[in-house]
Amino acid sequence: MREKKPNKKKVQGAETKKKLYEIAEKLFTEHDFDDVSVEDITDAAGITKGAFYVHFESKDALIAMLIADYAARADMNYKSFLETLPSDISSSEVLLVLIEKITDVLAGTIGYENMKKVYHMLLERTVDTEAVKGYRRELYTLFHNVLEKGIQQGEFRSTLSVDITSRQLVMAIRGISYEWCIRYPEFDLKEQAVEHFKLLLKGIEV
Repeated sequence: MREKKPNKKKVQGAETKKKLYEIAEKLFTEHDFDDVSVEDITDAAGITKGAFYVHFESKDALIAMLIADYAARADMNYKSFLETLPSDISSSEVLLVLIEKITDVLAGTIGYENMKKVYHMLLERTVDTEAVKGYRRELYTLFHNVLEKGIQQGEFRSTLSVDITSRQLVMAIRGISYEWCIRYPEFDLKEQAVEHFKLLLKGIEV
């Protein structure tokens, strides 16, 4: 049986979309989202504006996709990191090293300037940021699983539900990240986050 050849038009379309995505990602890293137009993206990619709208409904839709992909990659990074930890480590220690890992990614990989952009969009609500703020995000599941294990092993109190406690912890890291943005560069994100979480853990430890 002859192998079915890939549809040339579909392949070209996928390549065009990938190129637009990668160019936009580069431009948004270098400039504020508002300062980059669709024309800037298409000119840099050598592609027509008409072709852009074939693949993306709008610039905001492209930004939302970039944010969703980045959040998903970050969460998978955290998940893979947790899987490398020793099985006998306490749940409190797991949460603290997870916080250290998250702050390393925020400060070292994403960076202050990009975090400012994300918070700006969250406040302006001009772009769908559900991938970052939604409670179905994988990050919540990671906190949920660690807390649940801690309760089962008698390390944590079960006064509050695991769901509520998970949300509180994620809200805490979000609040500390915002504090970092408004006090940058004097504010040490990792140091402050670890100190804050140690206080929070005292409230739920048995």
